[in-house]
Amino acid sequence: MGKIVLIGSQKRDIGKTVVCIKTGVSLSDAGSKVLLVDLSSGKKKISEYLDVNENVIYDIKDVLNSTCTLDQAAIEVKEDLWLLPYPRIADKLSVVKAEEFSRLINEAASMYDFIIVDADKISMSFIDFRLVNAAVTVNNNDFSCIREINADREIAHKFDIKNIFVMLNKFNRKKASKGAMLNPKDIQKMTEMNISSIIEENTEYENADCVFMFSSKENSFNKEIEKLADEIRK
Repeated sequence: MGKIVLIGSQKRDIGKTVVCIKTGVSLSDAGSKVLLVDLSSGKKKISEYLDVNENVIYDIKDVLNSTCTLDQAAIEVKEDLWLLPYPRIADKLSVVKAEEFSRLINEAASMYDFIIVDADKISMSFIDFRLVNAAVTVNNNDFSCIREINADREIAHKFDIKNIFVMLNKFNRKKASKGAMLNPKDIQKMTEMNISSIIEENTEYENADCVFMFSSKENSFNKEIEKLADEIRK
């Protein structure tokens, strides 16, 4: 059975979807069969980042409603990487039943090695956490991150998700050195969690496009994604 990995954040515009895609690409490049599941209501969808928006015929809601099969809706992005897209129609995904989502996830787990779920928040009510193998909470190093990371940690502990990873994205080292934002040691101390990956602020990462998503160029972003992917594989 495939592993279910939930990637969420309590912040908007934190780069969660980019992290989700890059993690999926990394796992698929290593030979694992990966399905990206887009549940994020953010402005830019995974299908747009990966330049496959015109290929969307069916979406995740159609699978949940049994309008089509998972095979019919999943878009092959490249070898070993598929996408179950978010609906292009506004509010189509406003209601999701827990039993429908569990059925979908169980089916996907029988077909793929990894199912990477891009969720608005880890706490989305229709997710059956008994099916989740790992959770990634994405945040930055502002002062509110402590409360938000702790909230996600409590959810993981409540449902006995043993593998929960903290990724700091858009990390501002300059402000941290001046005390205007937090440094990693402070965050680890106040959340009692190890930080798996730290990606510093960089305009190149802010303007991520399809080329960036598939690039294996040696840079800090790809290095940290590889670290996260290695943790998820364990």
